[in-house]
Amino acid sequence: MAKEGDTFRPFLSYSRYFDSNLYRLAESEYSLVPQRSDQYGVLSAGLNVDWQPGRQRITANASKSQIRYSRYAGNDYDGSDYSLKWNWRMGNHWSGQVGATEIVTQSSFENVSVNNQITREGKFANADWQFHPRWSVGGGAATSTATNSTFPQTLADYEDKSAFAALGYSTPKGSKLRGEFRQVKGEFPNRPSGSTVDPRYTQTEYNLLGDWSASGKLIAHGKVGYLQRKNDTLSQRDFSGVAGRLSADYYPTGKTVLNWAIYREVANSDDTNASYQLNSGTSLGAAWLVTSKITLRANAAIENRSFEGDPGVGGEQRDEDSLSGSLSLGYSPVRMATIDLGLQAGRRDSNISDNNYTFHSVFLNVRADF
Repeated sequence: MAKEGDTFRPFLSYSRYFDSNLYRLAESEYSLVPQRSDQYGVLSAGLNVDWQPGRQRITANASKSQIRYSRYAGNDYDGSDYSLKWNWRMGNHWSGQVGATEIVTQSSFENVSVNNQITREGKFANADWQFHPRWSVGGGAATSTATNSTFPQTLADYEDKSAFAALGYSTPKGSKLRGEFRQVKGEFPNRPSGSTVDPRYTQTEYNLLGDWSASGKLIAHGKVGYLQRKNDTLSQRDFSGVAGRLSADYYPTGKTVLNWAIYREVANSDDTNASYQLNSGTSLGAAWLVTSKITLRANAAIENRSFEGDPGVGGEQRDEDSLSGSLSLGYSPVRMATIDLGLQAGRRDSNISDNNYTFHSVFLNVRADF
C-alpha cells in the first residue's frame, strides 16, 4: 500500500472514454464519416521515484500507455512519458535543477484528423546563488524539440534553444518576486527558406514573476512581461506586446479548494496562414472532499485563439473561441485505489465555419498506486 514518503511508487490505471464527436467535425462535415462517435481505452503503467539522498533530491517518472479505439482502430497508438530531474544543492548558497523529459502523444483531432504522434523532448539546467538572506541571482538554459510522425504535420516540427538570467527577492513570510530576461531562438527545420511562413524566429522576454502566500488559505502565482517575437523576413509576421499568466489557489475550508487562472500567451502555430497564435483565456476549477473517500470536482474554461502574423498569401486568418467544462466524482475505497466517473463537454466557434464543433464525452478511470 502506497505511503507518503515512499521512494518508489508504481502505478497502474485504466480509463474508458465515449466521445460523441471524435474528429471534432463541424455540422456540415457530418456526412464525411460513417459514425462521429467512438469509444477508446487507455491502459497505463509506470513508476514514480522521489529519492532524497542528503540535501539532494532526485525525482523520476516513467510510464507507458496503450490507446485502443473500438471503431476507428487505425488511430491506435502507444504513448510514453519519461522525466528525470535533479534538484541539487551545494552548501548554503547554491542550488538549481538539471533534467530531461520525453513525451510521445497523439495530436488532438480538433487540429489534425489523422493518427499523428508528436514526440516532445526537452533538456534544462539552471542555478541560483543566494548572496543575501533575501536576494538571489541565477540563470539557466534549455532546449526543446517536437517531431511529428506524418506529413504534412512534419512542417510543424520545431526546435528551440533558450537562456535566461534572473534577480530574485524573498520576503520573511516566504513570498517571492523575480525579474527575468529570457531569449528564445526557434527553428522549423522542415520549412523551406522561401516558404510563406518563416522557418526561424527570435523571441525576447522581459518578465516579472511572483509567488504570494496569504494567511495559508490563498496562494497566488504570476508571470507578466513584455514579449517581442521577430522573424527573419517580413515585419508583419512579428509580435510585440504584453503576455503572461496569473493563477491562484484558494482554500476556504479544509475540504474545499478553488483554482483560477487567466492568461495571454504567444504560441507556435501549425496553421499555414499564420506565423504564430495568440491564446487568451481563463479557467476555474473546484474540488470538494465530500467524505474521506469521495471527492467532487468541477472545471470550466474559455479561450480565444487568434492566428496572427500574416504570411502574405491573402487567405482569411482564423479567430476562434472555445468553451469547455467537466464534472467528475472520485471514490477511494482503499488508500491505494481511486475510481473516477465524469462528464466532459465543449464547443468551438470560429470565423471559418468548417472549424466549428461541439462534443460531449463520458469517462471512467480506475487507478492503483502501490
